[in-house]
Amino acid sequence: MISPADDASPVPRGRGRSFVEQELANSLGWLISLRWVAGAAVVLASVVVRVALPEQLPAAPILLVGAGILLYNLVLSWVLAWLQRSRPEATSGFEYLVRAQVALDWGAMTVLVASSGGIESPAISFFLFHITISSLLLPHQHVFLYVTLAPVLVGGVAVLEYAGVLPHVSLVQAARYRDPLYVGAVLVFFATSCYVMAYFCVSIAKRLRRREAELKGLYDGVRDVTSTLDITAVLERIVEAAARVLTCKAAAIRLIDQSHSQVEFAASWGLSDTYRDEVPAEYARSTLDQDTLRSGVVHVTDVGGDPRVFHPELARDERIASMLSVVIKGRTGPIGVLRAYGAPGHVFNAEDVAYLQAMAAHGAVAIENAKAYRLLADLDRDKSKFLRITTHELRSPVRVTESLLMTLAEGYAGPLTPEQQDVVVRAQRRLASLHELIDDLLDLAAGKAGLEQSAPERLDLGGLVAEIIDRFRPVGAAKGVALRLDQPPEALHLIADRRDLERVFVNLVGNAVKYTARGEVRVRMQRGDGRIRVDVADSGIGIPKSALPFLFNEFYRAANAKAGGEPGTGLGLAIVKLLVVRHGGEIAVESEEGRGTTMTVTWPAAPDLAQGGRMPDAGEGELIPPSAPGYDERGRARLPAAPSGGRAAGR
Repeated sequence: MISPADDASPVPRGRGRSFVEQELANSLGWLISLRWVAGAAVVLASVVVRVALPEQLPAAPILLVGAGILLYNLVLSWVLAWLQRSRPEATSGFEYLVRAQVALDWGAMTVLVASSGGIESPAISFFLFHITISSLLLPHQHVFLYVTLAPVLVGGVAVLEYAGVLPHVSLVQAARYRDPLYVGAVLVFFATSCYVMAYFCVSIAKRLRRREAELKGLYDGVRDVTSTLDITAVLERIVEAAARVLTCKAAAIRLIDQSHSQVEFAASWGLSDTYRDEVPAEYARSTLDQDTLRSGVVHVTDVGGDPRVFHPELARDERIASMLSVVIKGRTGPIGVLRAYGAPGHVFNAEDVAYLQAMAAHGAVAIENAKAYRLLADLDRDKSKFLRITTHELRSPVRVTESLLMTLAEGYAGPLTPEQQDVVVRAQRRLASLHELIDDLLDLAAGKAGLEQSAPERLDLGGLVAEIIDRFRPVGAAKGVALRLDQPPEALHLIADRRDLERVFVNLVGNAVKYTARGEVRVRMQRGDGRIRVDVADSGIGIPKSALPFLFNEFYRAANAKAGGEPGTGLGLAIVKLLVVRHGGEIAVESEEGRGTTMTVTWPAAPDLAQGGRMPDAGEGELIPPSAPGYDERGRARLPAAPSGGRAAGR
């Protein structure tokens, strides 16, 4: 297997094969394809030899070599197909297959050389082609072993011919296979050519693989930064990739706090806990971090002789001989240090500095993103808390005013003229809308701020929805709207908070009734693939296509809903979505203006207790606390006392 020490493939654990390993597997098919051509060419060459050079070369051995190449290539192709089908991730299997191919090919070429002139054979140059392939595909520490085999094999043929063990096939009349000077010169030049070619190929391959490793490390860093807000996980992947690409012992990120008094490890790879604990966290004592933040790059070539290294004995015990540090710069200035640690014998160069700086830039982006997200989350939570407190304080005076207006409307303060009665009624309507808005704001703020918790329980969703539909039947009958429920005969159980689900369906069914002047509201329930699906369909005014993307936004109401004169705050569906998502569900809408709307909610079904399922403990199940709205100031979910007072916020 290609080790990090050889090819610097930054493959964090669990992230699959590197590009080099993938190329190794892919190149096997290419080699096999070339070998079909080579085997056929050798067979064809035997025919040419039989016709053109019947006296100089024996055709039979060459024919046997060609047939042997085709035969073992057939076996190799079968093995490759089996590996790709049964063990696609077994990198070692592909590497052993490459070695087997090289061994078989070199054996075949040795026989071909012996059959076509020995040390005088022009087929010797074929070894150089295979050396190029081996240098590019095999691990670098094994390349020169294979290179050494080439002169050994050719030299062995020459020695056996010289000793008379192998018969010599003369291509020229003045055979020189017994001339020591000629044989020695050929072997020296051949061996030199092999090693020089292997050196150049290995050097080029190392540089290409280094660039590939750097690009992959940078790509993984960009992907991590954009795919997650878990700053610890991102920084850990960055330091691991840096250590693997630089083929050094370890890497770490140290961040400085806002007061510039502490600088501590935020992530590390390859360092022991003992070393991390002993490195000073006080910024004033960390001279190496100070110099890095000030100059941008610090290279310590000898930890034992550099006074900036704290506790050099500890570093030597950790087998750290050198260090390379670069600054991590944020929007407002330096925020930390990315440092690579080299083992004895490791040398950092200018390319390492450039790569480490690029990784530091990714780390800075990840840190700034996390800070911005945390700030936004704090602002949103503070806004929700402020909104909750403010609306809660408004509730009492609104209730008092409603009571006073009710006293006037009922005549307890004396009779009212028709004009006065009309003013009181309009004031009551306005206060009712304000009361509804205050309640919805409280629900939304409580959910967003995460101020409430709820315990899940096993619920029969069919029974709960049936109760809610019965509540709205009188309102529907008064408008000429029929309410129907279609549900399967078996119970539909899920794990959820009952009050949250009531809140969801009071809003959905209430909206359907509210925006249907005459017709039908049908609720369909079904179970499949481990999920429960509920469709709330109406034949009402529908939703304009342009409004669908904004339907679950806070305070949003479609234009036709506003024009219809139906009261609403535009918060109901936003609350519904929070509750649905909190319970691990999804909500979708299909609608056509003038032809009705269908709201679809799906949830994971509860496990079947008869088949070994169990009730979850508090906080388990599909609930996603603590983001559910719908509670009053005492932590209780609110429902309207009657459908006529239901706060099913409109669309």
